[in-house]
Amino acid sequence: MTNNMTLSRRRMLASAVLLAAAPWQAVRADQPIRLVAPFSAGGGTDVIGRLLAQGLGKELGTTVIVDNLAGATGTIGAAQVARAAPDGRTLLLGPTATMAIAPALFHSLRYDTAKDFIALAPIAHGGNVVAANPGYPANTVPEMVALARRTGEPVVYASWGNGSAGHLAMESIRALTGIKTEHVPYKGAGPLVQDLIGGQVQVGMVDLAGALPQIRAGKIKALAVTGRKRSSALPQVPTLAEGGIAFDTESWYGLFGPARMPDAEAQKIAQAAEKVLRQPELIARIKDFGLDPEPMSRADFDKEWRADMVTWARLVQQSGAKVD
Repeated sequence: MTNNMTLSRRRMLASAVLLAAAPWQAVRADQPIRLVAPFSAGGGTDVIGRLLAQGLGKELGTTVIVDNLAGATGTIGAAQVARAAPDGRTLLLGPTATMAIAPALFHSLRYDTAKDFIALAPIAHGGNVVAANPGYPANTVPEMVALARRTGEPVVYASWGNGSAGHLAMESIRALTGIKTEHVPYKGAGPLVQDLIGGQVQVGMVDLAGALPQIRAGKIKALAVTGRKRSSALPQVPTLAEGGIAFDTESWYGLFGPARMPDAEAQKIAQAAEKVLRQPELIARIKDFGLDPEPMSRADFDKEWRADMVTWARLVQQSGAKVD
C-alpha cells in the first residue's frame, strides 16, 4: 500500500511539473521576439533593424518586432534589454555609440555595459558622413574648417545624440584643428536629416544608412566620410583623413542580449543571424546603405566590442567631449 501511494505521489508530482512547464513552452513558441532599436525611426539603426528582423523571423520561425526606444544615445533602450528576462525574446541592435562610446561618457548608467550584455552577432560596419544643407557655403571639411577660422564663429553641428560616434568625430575635428564647435544633439538620425534638409541646422554628422537617400536626392550634400577608406556608396566623397583630419575610426551595428541568457539560446540566435547575413539579397541591401556585413564568430565579435570600448574611451578623453 505504501509503495503504491509513493508511486502515485511521484506520478502526480511529475504530472504537475509537466503541466507547469507546458504553458511556458507554448507562450515561448507563440511570443514574438522584441528587437530594440535604441534610436528613432528613419535612422541607420532603425533601417538595419528592420532588415535584420525580417530575416531573423524566418530563420527562428517567429515574428520579430522592431521597437524604437530613442533617447540618451541609445542607453534608454539598452537599459530595458539589460533588465529583460534572458529568454531570447528581447534583443538589442546596438550601435557603436550605445555599446562602446556611452560607457565612457555616461557615468550614471543604470547598467554595466560590459557585464549586463552578451555579444551575439556582428551585423555591419562602415563610416559616417559629414553632411550639410545644400546652401551651406563649404563643400568639403577643409573648406568648413577654413570658413570657421576666417569668421571666428563656431561650427554649429548636429549629431544623433550626446556621445554618439558623430558627436565624437566632430569633437575630434575640433580638437585636431582648433576651430570652435557647438553641438546640437538629436534623438536619432531621422529628425536630424529632416532638419538638415529644412535648414534648421546647417551641418550634421549622420550615419550613412540614414543619410544616403537624401544625399542621392540632392536634398543634403556630403562633405566627407569617416573610416579608413571611401564609401562604396559615395565613392566621390573623400575621407576625413584625405582632408587632413587624422580620424579613421569606423562604426558598427551588433546584436546583443541580456547577459544571463543561456548559451544554447544565445547560440541559436547567433547562428540564425549568421545565416541571415549570408543571404545575397540582404548583403546587397546593406551595401546599398554604404555598410558592409560583418562576418565574425561570437567570440571574435566579443573581443572586438570590448577592445572598442577601450579605444573610444581614449578618444572621449582626447576630444574632451562631454555629455550636456
